[in-house]
Amino acid sequence: MAFEDYLNDLCDIYHAQKGDESPGYGFSVACHFAVTRERSSISQTAPANIKESRIKLALPTGTDVRLNDKIVDRKNGCEYIAEIPHDIHGHHLFVYVVAKGT
Repeated sequence: MAFEDYLNDLCDIYHAQKGDESPGYGFSVACHFAVTRERSSISQTAPANIKESRIKLALPTGTDVRLNDKIVDRKNGCEYIAEIPHDIHGHHLFVYVVAKGT
């Protein structure tokens, strides 16, 4: 099976910009959210609990993803913030993405 066949999800990537402006224009890319590797924690706070999730995201090589980019899952609209991207021998990229919510 080719790596491209593994990419069964779509996400939009928005580059972070300095200042109060919104993130840069988004572009869509095929990806794979590895939810089986999700790490979640729940903090009990008032008035609501906060859930933090960390998910491994696989992307094709050459994808322009950067630290602190906003990643939006096109399937369900969940928003994540990218950690440091890793190039895997020029074959593909992976980046951990973090979501926080109540």
